[in-house]
Amino acid sequence: MNYLKQLASILIVTVLVIGWGSSVKAQSGHYSAKSLGMGGTGTAYLDTYHANFVNPANLMLNADSKPSTSIGLLGGISATAGGPLLNISAYNKHFTTGDVVGVEALDDWFGSAMDNSRAMGMEVGVIPIAGAWRGEKVAISLAFRNRVLFSGFVNRGFSEVLLSGISQERFSEPEPINFSSKGVAFSELSAGLSLRLMELPSLPGIGKNVKVFAGVAPKYLIPHYTSSIDFNSTLQVTDNEVIHDFSYTFSSVGELTDQFEDYYQARQDPNFNGEIGDFVDPDGTSFSEIKGSGFGVDVGGTVEMDLAGPLRAAFFWIEGEKKLRVGLSVTDIGSITYDNNAGQYSADETFTWDGIDIEDGLSDNFADSVQQEIYQNYEPSDDKSITEKLPTKVNFGAQLQAGKLSVAFDLQKGLYETAMNSPRVALGLGAEYKLFNIVPLRAGYRTGGLTSSSITFGTGVELRNFEFTVAGLTVPNSENRGSGIGGAWSGLVIRF
Repeated sequence: MNYLKQLASILIVTVLVIGWGSSVKAQSGHYSAKSLGMGGTGTAYLDTYHANFVNPANLMLNADSKPSTSIGLLGGISATAGGPLLNISAYNKHFTTGDVVGVEALDDWFGSAMDNSRAMGMEVGVIPIAGAWRGEKVAISLAFRNRVLFSGFVNRGFSEVLLSGISQERFSEPEPINFSSKGVAFSELSAGLSLRLMELPSLPGIGKNVKVFAGVAPKYLIPHYTSSIDFNSTLQVTDNEVIHDFSYTFSSVGELTDQFEDYYQARQDPNFNGEIGDFVDPDGTSFSEIKGSGFGVDVGGTVEMDLAGPLRAAFFWIEGEKKLRVGLSVTDIGSITYDNNAGQYSADETFTWDGIDIEDGLSDNFADSVQQEIYQNYEPSDDKSITEKLPTKVNFGAQLQAGKLSVAFDLQKGLYETAMNSPRVALGLGAEYKLFNIVPLRAGYRTGGLTSSSITFGTGVELRNFEFTVAGLTVPNSENRGSGIGGAWSGLVIRF
């Protein structure tokens, strides 16, 4: 095995060690079974305690169709994963034929430039218990949610080293070899408040019984776990040497911090001949411990009206109430600080290899020496706290309710890229039809954001006083921006 393939293996093991605690526990935003089934919409209509995390103003909605009090016991589970790195189309085309993986596979996956990168994300949310109450002019809610966020990327240079090895032809000039990985796990206690700000008798030619709601949901954040690694380097192959100029930074909390510190201290002994695997062995027992604190807030506003005039006439053929809702919100404003047994480590070195012919590869003993003496020669930082921003997102949406039929759209934009949050605008379209007023049939389409365009679906049982529904998300064609998958379950929701 040549030198860089051994290096790639070492780095992958490092990623797995750093990210293990978050990945074993499992999108951005919050989805109920209803909103995911309708294309990931919800800004204008998602009510009860789910509104805390999407648009708190919606706590005031549906006063004429749902009881005032809602309780969720295991009141919602959602999980999504995907991104351009998970390109199932490229994988099936190049990795399942039995042929040697060549440059064409990497061209399809990353494009031709060595610094092109592809990302992936995962997000899991669980609401163990929550409740909401709605009055005539005010509504309140309290919801507890557990969340796990994971994100990572690799660039083409790293993938080429891993899959094809190194050659002077490909690395005659310094080329980037980079990757990163980050996982966070935390709980949040959210208290929602929604007010009816005003009520107008009509908007001429558009609607009547116009109501304007505003809401806010501050939340206390309880951090449990975080780890990350950011590796940046360049690789060059000349006629007689390999030059790897690299730097990396990684962070951890809890038992991992102690284990990385123990390894660092052991390395200070000139006679030390161990390896990092002898020290780093996370068992997951500390993931539920409190590692710091944080604060966040979700805010929003919603306008609701009964259709009137030409808009109402357009749906004369549908029986039942006809309402239009429009919502705007900003979610996940805030950050978390991990300061209980947090550690950060870094290295910045250049490794030059001119010992033997590249084609001959490296002996296992020499590779062991390289990984211990060069790539694991990190130094601890004096900074003993880690701050992670929440995946802030701006949401705008509308919903039209016409009898048993409901249609909705949402536009969502993340302010930065982390987990499933993406600065690329996402559009969600969805529809629901209430069969027998009991069985919701939901379908949707979602495009933009982190993954390729996806389709969604959902159903279940939804009564006035009880809800038990499920939803799913899948990407039919992952060729453009990678694959995606997701699911949601309402949990047991009781209304009275």
